Amino acid sequence: MALVTQQLTLAYDQTVIIDNLDFSLSVGEFTLLMGPSGSGKSTLLKAMAGLYPQFGGQVNGQITLDQVSVSQLPANQRAEKVALLFQHPDEQFAMPTVSEELIFALENLALPAEEIDRRITWALDKVGMADFYHRSFITLSGGELQKIALVETLALGAKYLLLDEPFAAVDTKARAELQLLLKELVQEGYAILVSDHDAQGYLPLITNLYQLKDRQLVWQEPKQWENFAWQSQSYHLAKPQVSAELFTFNAFNLSSGGQGLLENYQGQIAANAVSLITGPNGVGKSTLLKALAKLQPYQGELFYQQQLVSKIARKKYFKQVALVFQNAREQFLTITVQEEIKQVLAHSNQKNYWTQERVDQVLTTLQLDNHRGQSVYVLSGGQQKKLQVLLMLIMSPNVLLLDEPLAGLDVKSAQILVSLIDTVQKDCHLSLVIISHQIQPLVPILDYHLVFTPGQLNDSQEVRS
Repeated sequence: MALVTQQLTLAYDQTVIIDNLDFSLSVGEFTLLMGPSGSGKSTLLKAMAGLYPQFGGQVNGQITLDQVSVSQLPANQRAEKVALLFQHPDEQFAMPTVSEELIFALENLALPAEEIDRRITWALDKVGMADFYHRSFITLSGGELQKIALVETLALGAKYLLLDEPFAAVDTKARAELQLLLKELVQEGYAILVSDHDAQGYLPLITNLYQLKDRQLVWQEPKQWENFAWQSQSYHLAKPQVSAELFTFNAFNLSSGGQGLLENYQGQIAANAVSLITGPNGVGKSTLLKALAKLQPYQGELFYQQQLVSKIARKKYFKQVALVFQNAREQFLTITVQEEIKQVLAHSNQKNYWTQERVDQVLTTLQLDNHRGQSVYVLSGGQQKKLQVLLMLIMSPNVLLLDEPLAGLDVKSAQILVSLIDTVQKDCHLSLVIISHQIQPLVPILDYHLVFTPGQLNDSQEVRS
């Protein structure tokens, strides 16, 4: 039993992404797929799941499941055999709550009510999300959304699982637990292909590792696998003196979906510095950034540069404080890369700094220069992330609140983007507050580290990647 590609060629917008590929994924295999941002990993997974060419792109060659063409399978039968977990989990959801979503997905398979209940209970328990059954999606963190997407994928009953960056927003502990779960599923007769930019945690568990390079999958010998993993390390930050306060909290209370996140918090975040906030999924990190961006209600007092945020006009505040969303596509307002660049240049706070020459140079550095005329929505997830961060750096508000700015980026791309962030922060005297589960590339530019645990936000000089 195997999911097989034979002489597969994939093209998008007349650009060949995969060329004459022969590949197979068999039951009992746990395969890790790696490669640079924009190399075509997501496109390959979507094609193997039968989404292309029906929903875009050009396909030549064969994709078969147990010797039956995937394209010939009706959608409901295909969903019960091959399941794709999307890079952005919100793409997968059609309903407002977890319970409605899971029931809706399984009703589309025409299953009896008893079987729907059994599958939902089993999948929720398997992923450790039973307590989230009645939750609304708008109350879930990015990591929790990814876990529910995995629940839905398992509940569909497919034995071939194609997972696209499934742990990009998942904390370290949950990532390790879910990787072990995938290994357990493989031992139970599943076939799993995971696309990820970081091999950490996978290496003792996988059976194969492939790199997508030059439009081909290149099998990597086990002795080479360590080269693909970021090594876990601990770092100690020097404790600089706080010369000026950016944000000050006084008797600050924060909640979401009826759940208290911070209570009576007193503290501050430094100006003209780079501060990292870490903590487990669902603890409230993104909600806190939304509160700092004046997009989330709170109780108590929040000051920005010694002014009460509640007293500052929204238009004036948004010019000075901007949130870089976790999902890059939510930041885009036009169609093409060039249109996005033109728009932010017109509204930049640093017009003298962001000359056309500098913009061109940075686009080349980020390997986006050849995509100027493309729609932002056909870029890969990593390319969208690089473009999003660049757009917000060009805007150059006094404060940038960055929610998972490195999600979906390979090691080299992450390092290049962090170098750009560092340069612009220093040149334009910006203050940055960052949430990230990809910590190692950020360490060289950090000034402060805040650890968010349930109900508490504490300073820490220790950073563990």
